[in-house]
Amino acid sequence: MSMSGRKGRVQRNVMATIIQDAAILVLLRDLPGIGTKPEVLLVKRRSERGFEAGAYSFPGGVLEPTDCLPAALALSPGVTDAEAGLRMPDVEPSSRALGFWIAALRQTFAEADLLLARYGDGRLWEPSANDLRTLVWQRRAWQQGHTNFPNMMHELERWLATDLLVYFAHGITPETVSPRFSTRCFLTRVPSSVSALPETALAVDQLWLTAEAALQHHASGDLQLTEIAAKILQLLEPFPHAESAMHHHLRLQHVEML
Repeated sequence: MSMSGRKGRVQRNVMATIIQDAAILVLLRDLPGIGTKPEVLLVKRRSERGFEAGAYSFPGGVLEPTDCLPAALALSPGVTDAEAGLRMPDVEPSSRALGFWIAALRQTFAEADLLLARYGDGRLWEPSANDLRTLVWQRRAWQQGHTNFPNMMHELERWLATDLLVYFAHGITPETVSPRFSTRCFLTRVPSSVSALPETALAVDQLWLTAEAALQHHASGDLQLTEIAAKILQLLEPFPHAESAMHHHLRLQHVEML
């Protein structure tokens, strides 16, 4: 083999071993009626490459440098960087740990059209029709590179509801798969008062299904799931409602390793 050929193979092997930090948010919503289990939101991304593309998973993406900027961390009055560092002790510095909470909410807004935020007085933000129109414009400006997510939030004068998220699992892509991700997984219950935007940007499709139904469709070949999504759905399947799933994982002294 030529020197250039060996060099190219080494470069590809190095790229394959690079592990990118990422975050996903599992959105749960309870259904009316007795005996009905909660549904989860599954999204399929438009991109053919990149983070968990080509199959259904949960809103999420890679950790970006802007997620850890002071302007981004200031958007999280409900979770401090010290608290995030205690929950994620393997991440240093603690400000980087809090960045995963920011990334999960950022990508949920980008892919699932939901912005979990609070007013300055701590009340959960219930966007009006005019607010939703403003958000559509703001998101377009963000995606076109005219602003970034932290600046957009500061312009809106809204704070991220990081306190609604429970960090419950951590998955690392196998060595045989490329690209590889170290994914921090969060769980939350979607408040009934939160409205989605009237259009979807990064997700080509969205499905609300119970964990049981999603796994059944996956087993029959009707629904393609990422490996990490299938593992998370198996964890959530036994729980009768969203609150019980969140309470269980909040009480655990450790996170699930996927």
